[in-house]
Amino acid sequence: MSNIITLEQYLTSSGKYPERKQFADEQVTINATNLLEKVNALLTELGVDISKLVISSGFRPAAINKTVKGAAKKSGHIIGLSCDFMDFVNLPLANLALSKPELLKKHGVWIEHPEATKGKFTNWMHCDIISRSARDVQVFRP
Repeated sequence: MSNIITLEQYLTSSGKYPERKQFADEQVTINATNLLEKVNALLTELGVDISKLVISSGFRPAAINKTVKGAAKKSGHIIGLSCDFMDFVNLPLANLALSKPELLKKHGVWIEHPEATKGKFTNWMHCDIISRSARDVQVFRP
């Protein structure tokens, strides 16, 4: 088991669309590498056992993004700047991240507020490294 989320895992997450990796151009790869560096550091400092996480959505080419219910038309997933996790150990993961806002800021990671991610599963977290205006806490609502 790896103690980090790898680029390969990110590019091939969600077995529903195994062909997605072929659409990752150089910029997506650069973006995703930067995203994973920051997210891995954040999760490590939060004390999360990364081997227990499931990437529910990593890279999503535009054609695949259009098929995802509720996905933003200009989603960061399309360009390798966003990632969604399912976590069955640290429930809910987003609340754990919210409890340490200084770590979100330190690592340059933004998360979607857990109140905005309600649905079938409550143990998932959307995170990204998309630039936004400065805030005290790096949390957003779509």
